[in-house]
Amino acid sequence: MIVLSASCGPVARGGGRGTASGGGSGSARGAYTAQCRGDFGASAAANEFETFMSATWEFHQAAVETQETLLNACQDMGRALEMPAAALSGSGPEGTREVCTRVAETLRTEWQAVGADTSYTVEIQTTPPRCEARFEAYASCAGRCDVNVQPGELEMRCEGGEIRGQCSGGCTGQCAVEVQAQCSGTCEGICEGECSQRGPNGECAGRCQGTCRGECVTDASASCSGECRGSCSVEWQEPYCTGHYDPPQVNADCRAACEASVEAQMECRPGQAEVIVSGGPGPEAQARLEKVRAAVRAGLASVQLVHERVERMQRSGRVIIDSMQNLPDAIRTVGVSAAACSAGALSDLQQSLASVSVSVEVSVSVSASVNANAG
Repeated sequence: MIVLSASCGPVARGGGRGTASGGGSGSARGAYTAQCRGDFGASAAANEFETFMSATWEFHQAAVETQETLLNACQDMGRALEMPAAALSGSGPEGTREVCTRVAETLRTEWQAVGADTSYTVEIQTTPPRCEARFEAYASCAGRCDVNVQPGELEMRCEGGEIRGQCSGGCTGQCAVEVQAQCSGTCEGICEGECSQRGPNGECAGRCQGTCRGECVTDASASCSGECRGSCSVEWQEPYCTGHYDPPQVNADCRAACEASVEAQMECRPGQAEVIVSGGPGPEAQARLEKVRAAVRAGLASVQLVHERVERMQRSGRVIIDSMQNLPDAIRTVGVSAAACSAGALSDLQQSLASVSVSVEVSVSVSASVNANAG
């Protein structure tokens, strides 16, 4: 467990409760989406209720967007594999499952044919995606939800991960710098050469004898020009937690709502994916390899980004659904209209979580089909 106090970094203060707003596209669900993210008053119960409604909408939007991203990635991979358009037609969670399953099956078939030739070897190399749930966003949400919380005085615990960010003072721990050059530390990404250790998706996670494309991670005990991982002697700049936040001062229901909200709005960037061939494949094998290479480049990085995001959303979605059971007292205090909003929100959360669960399953299947016969 790592503790980050608000005094260690710039934190956005609550600045009042305000009106919740949702962004992005996605289908509206009647009165719930049109009215239930509005102003229910200034009471403590209203603050908490509004935070739940806002978090539900944000979670729904993120579930729709990630499912669409996954579908688009599978369709891009399928087109690179020269699959017929009819096989790539689909929509919604189940349509995404069907399209991505067909793409995964085609990839496995191509890999089996490629792997039958022993005159060459094929390796998948990736740089991992990165998703960042920002500390200041969580602190601001907690200040809106829980009247007893002052965001600028909030102590945050980073559970199941570590604190990372920019540090203008002394960094103690590790320093990660983006490079496309030789790396004297641990290469996290693609190694154009010999890598001493690899991660589960083929990424280099050790010493690279050659060129490292990704992040070069070295031990730090002074200044860090990249991302500091550990502790900072001055205020952090844009700190985030690689696990999940667990602030002890915030009540459990607000923690659930804010975690779902912040993880739904995580800033994510994709990594990279490459097919590395050693040896001399013949003309037929070369043609198959080019299709597989094009498919990997077209969509694997996006599939892995979706998996990184939805795996975290799946956990926070389950927690906020459980916390919805504690809302009846707040609903009675807020007013009659809140009851209909709560019912709509719970239904929406359950459907959104089901979509997220499909995305988790499908992203694992597609990634596995790429890695099945490589190496």
